[in-house]
Amino acid sequence: MASKLVKAVEKIAKNLDQQEKDQDVVLRMSREIIRDCARAIRSIHTNDIAEEEKLIKLINSKMAELEKHDGEFKHISQQCYQEIVEIKVLDAIFKEKEIPDFDDLKVEYKPWLSGLADVVGELRRALQLSLREGKKKEAEYYFVKMNEIYDNLMTLKYSSSLVGNLKHKQDMMRGQIEQARSEMLKTM
Repeated sequence: MASKLVKAVEKIAKNLDQQEKDQDVVLRMSREIIRDCARAIRSIHTNDIAEEEKLIKLINSKMAELEKHDGEFKHISQQCYQEIVEIKVLDAIFKEKEIPDFDDLKVEYKPWLSGLADVVGELRRALQLSLREGKKKEAEYYFVKMNEIYDNLMTLKYSSSLVGNLKHKQDMMRGQIEQARSEMLKTM
């Protein structure tokens, strides 16, 4: 008959085996989703709507699977959620819809803040492409959205223990907006 010690260790080992399996799934799926998000962002910029929609469907299905395993591993999947926020917010902006909040996207607020801040860089890229194609109204729209995100995120002045790397991203957004403003003025 097994002692309490043996039973306790066996119980822990069984639990750890399951945690290890879940962790492996989270690591693999997070990498896949991040790559899919990068491809979806590229599809938005190249105006390949069919590819973008296909990738967003794929991302959504992978997210459903990821959520089954990442309970204890949010620290691993946080980057993945940030990328999802970035693509979904960018998609909404390109479709001239309201920016989804963290509840809409079913993500925690830290990756939402970080992903939202990253959208500013993608909007600058879209602005540059629009200016190159002579689409000033479109460029102005992207510039307005950049400022809207920036102005709202700049109201958050909290410790990084509460908002993650938002302070750094706020500084980066400021620089991107100043560069975009300069680019806009050159075309006026």
